[in-house]
Amino acid sequence: MLCLTLVLADAAAQSNSPRWFEVTPGAPGIHISGTVRYLNLEGGIYIIRDARGTHYHPINLPTAFQQDGLPIEALARLRNDSQFGLRVELLRIRRASRLE
Repeated sequence: MLCLTLVLADAAAQSNSPRWFEVTPGAPGIHISGTVRYLNLEGGIYIIRDARGTHYHPINLPTAFQQDGLPIEALARLRNDSQFGLRVELLRIRRASRLE
């Protein structure tokens, strides 16, 4: 099952026509349109930075989306604040065709 999930996540991350990759079930609270960024802090973490400069710290970013500079769209639920930005739980994520 884990292998199938990773294959589906990789396919979703590389698709020309972005499709949503379901990460966690639930009702979204916020829409994020931004770029995945890698920070070499505390062993390395990934954040999402939107066009306004807001940093989101996803607690469950799929491995297939852990690419510095990757434009994404996500639906998430706010968890709390962290020292790296707003901590969020991703519900859906996809590669963005372009950022607005």
